[in-house]
Order: sequence, then structure tokens, then C-alpha cells
Amino acid sequence: MAARTPASRAQLTPDRVVSAALDLTRERGIDGWSLRDLAATLDTWPNTVSYHVGTREQVCQAVVERVVGEMTNPPADLPWQDWFRSFLRDGRDVLLRYRGVARRLCRDGPAVPSAMPIMERGLTRLIDGGFGDDAPRAYSLLLNSALLLVALVDDRVETGQERGDVADRIRGFAPGPDTAPAWALMHGFLNGWASDGERTFTEMFDFTVDCVVAGLEMRLR
Repeated sequence: MAARTPASRAQLTPDRVVSAALDLTRERGIDGWSLRDLAATLDTWPNTVSYHVGTREQVCQAVVERVVGEMTNPPADLPWQDWFRSFLRDGRDVLLRYRGVARRLCRDGPAVPSAMPIMERGLTRLIDGGFGDDAPRAYSLLLNSALLLVALVDDRVETGQERGDVADRIRGFAPGPDTAPAWALMHGFLNGWASDGERTFTEMFDFTVDCVVAGLEMRLR
């Protein structure tokens, strides 16, 4: 690390700190770096980072704020079904770039300021769609169903479950000639995760969103 000078510390700003934390989150996940790691990236001391932004948790909150700011807020004139399909699928692609943020959004979503315009528009689409007082519950169901799938993928990466490891475990449970057709069908599905996890995840994500939307449509009827 280069010498830390008063001049270089004076150039440090909250925006620079959060930008560096965002880069680290893209590389390692939001739980994969420490305040000391962040300080080293900025060529400064941890207490200087804290001075500009706060604790590590406050830095993480700022990172989540930035990530949500990258999400698309679809047009307000879309039917609620199209609005949520568009938002959740675009949001999936953003969240997959920042491991661990999806789980935090499941927990803290309503407390993230940059999520407020998205929440207001999404709730308005549901209210206009006829959900009335059930709109907040429908909104939470749609978001959490999608976010938890992304969080599950993040967890698998964090625990080191590579595709090859999963494939080996699945092959150990390969259906034999006397195995019920149900397990043979499930084995083919699981093998898809091992051989092409990205494609299988995308299909599962879209299937989940479509089923939740269809279920809410039935409830309206």
C-alpha cells in the first residue's frame, strides 16, 4: 500500500467510499469484505472510512441503496402483471451482480429510500388492478418470491457449491430401472441445475413469477 498522506485523505469522499464498496460487493459479495479491506482499496485507514460514511453496516446500507438505484422502474401505464414481470426480471439481473443484496432487500426493502419510488409505482399498479387493501400483501408476495430465489443462488455460491460438485451428488442418486417415474422426472430437472445452472435458474425464476402472477389473478376473480 502506498504511503497515506493528509492530501490523499482529504480527497476521500462518501461517494468514493460507497463506490469502492460497490466494486468490492461485485467482486466478493456484500458479506465478502471487511472495513479493513475497503480501507485498503482506498489506500486509507478504517477509521477514516468510518468518519466519512460510518460503520460497516452503514456502508452496506449505502451499497444496497446504490444497487436498488440501478434497477429499472417500469412505466406507470403498464398493467400490473406486465409491470411486475418487467421489474422482477430486470431486477434479477441487477441483483445477481451483487451477491448478498437480494437477502438484505427481503429483510430491509421498505427501509431503503431508493426503493420508495419503485414501491409506490408497484403498489399503485396493484391498487388500480383491483387489489385494494390486499395490495401491500400482493406486492410483498411478488417481491419476496423473486428475491428469495436470487438469495438462494447467492447462498450456493457463498457455500462453495459449484456446478460440478452438485452434478456429482446428483449422479450418486441417479434413478435405476425400478425407480418411480416421478423421481426420474425430478432427476432430469436436478441434472439441469448441474449441467446448465444459469439457464435452469432463469427458467425457474420466470416460472415462479408467472405462477405467482397467475395465482393473484385467480384471487381477483
